[in-house]
Amino acid sequence: MIIKHSAKLLVVATSLFAVSLGSIAGPAQRPPDLLTVYELAMENDPRIHQARARLDRLNEARPQARARLLPTVSLSGQMDESWVDGEQIGFDPATQEVGLVDFESNTETTSYGLEVRQTLFRWDAWVGLSEAEARVAEAEAQYDGALQDLLIRVAQAYFDLLLAAENLETRVITREAFEVELERAEFSREVGVASRTDVEEARAAHDRALADEIGAERQLELARERLYEITGRHFPMVSRPRGEIEPAMPEPADIDFWVERAFEHNPELNAARFVAEASGDRVRQARAGRYPTVDLVASRRWVDRSGDNPFQNQDTVNDQIGLQLTVPLFTGGENNSRVREARAAEREAWSGVDLATREVRRSTRDAFLGVRAGVAQVAALRQAVRSSETAVEATEVGVEVGTRSTVDLLNARRELADARARLSEVRYAYLIDSLRLRRAVGQLDADDLRQLAALFLD
Repeated sequence: MIIKHSAKLLVVATSLFAVSLGSIAGPAQRPPDLLTVYELAMENDPRIHQARARLDRLNEARPQARARLLPTVSLSGQMDESWVDGEQIGFDPATQEVGLVDFESNTETTSYGLEVRQTLFRWDAWVGLSEAEARVAEAEAQYDGALQDLLIRVAQAYFDLLLAAENLETRVITREAFEVELERAEFSREVGVASRTDVEEARAAHDRALADEIGAERQLELARERLYEITGRHFPMVSRPRGEIEPAMPEPADIDFWVERAFEHNPELNAARFVAEASGDRVRQARAGRYPTVDLVASRRWVDRSGDNPFQNQDTVNDQIGLQLTVPLFTGGENNSRVREARAAEREAWSGVDLATREVRRSTRDAFLGVRAGVAQVAALRQAVRSSETAVEATEVGVEVGTRSTVDLLNARRELADARARLSEVRYAYLIDSLRLRRAVGQLDADDLRQLAALFLD
């Protein structure tokens, strides 16, 4: 009885895996592995595209700030035509006398000029260059964090799909086993060795198992959609683990070591520090609104004027060079207000650094404790699965010899299914916590995912 039942479970599990494998790729291909999914996510994930575009946008702050310190060259041109019609004192040829005579004049003027302006002293521009560097550094830190977050999201979606598939297989196997128990209970009642209560218990257990199976099917579809959200591809199944995943403690196994490293390298914390640094530069920029500015200005202007009056005709070239000094005397209180605003923003930014520091400390400790708990939980749940399998076998024997009831067997099978599902959940949670720990210290990269992918089937 036990041997037949175990063989049946193996056939069901193998069939489910074969169906999933064939539905994605056909007979000539295998399900994608973790690295393949990651590469597709790098190409198609909208969040990483958004992060890259943001980095490209903020990178333009550096050349824009530098441009305020470089010379500017402008070309201008103007074309005018004027008409004058009236009377003026002059010699009237008709009367040969001096008096009021009609006057009419038309003048055309064409001018164009070239101006070069070089900043000699503009303190806000120099400070703006430092602020731009801090803003670019902040954007790079945030993009680095986005790349590491993508690794986490890919692994999470990948493992969620595997977990949902394994959970569905467990629920199907459990429902099939309960069907067997229901049939046996109905047969035993027909021959008079089981009560109606035994049959109803078996039917209730079967119905609950069926409901669990339906819920597991929904979770599997949801996991597929989450993976599609990242990759833009639909994967009925992905590569499974090669064998048992052996958890291990992080090296070194010192939580304070990981926290200190996170304080140095965490991307979000570094980004918050760059924001605070840029806010300090903005305070200095606001103060620079009170300072004078000095510019060197050189220009050349060409003027060509012609008209009815030959004495007004000219063709000239005008060259100018000089220093332009601007001293702000009164701005209606705007400069003082901008300084107060910038100081408040600086305090806000440094509070953000404190908040980020505490969040990094919490997330690092949580990831470390998750890894440590995962090591112990996987070992405990493996033993729980083995004990539950032994309990099921013993209970089956007890039911056959009459020392245990059908209810006892149903409960034993339910505990076995729960232990298997819990083991799968804890096993993948351990892998995610391992990635989260490296993410917290800012050291998660594609090599970590490559090492993790080696644990799965090609």
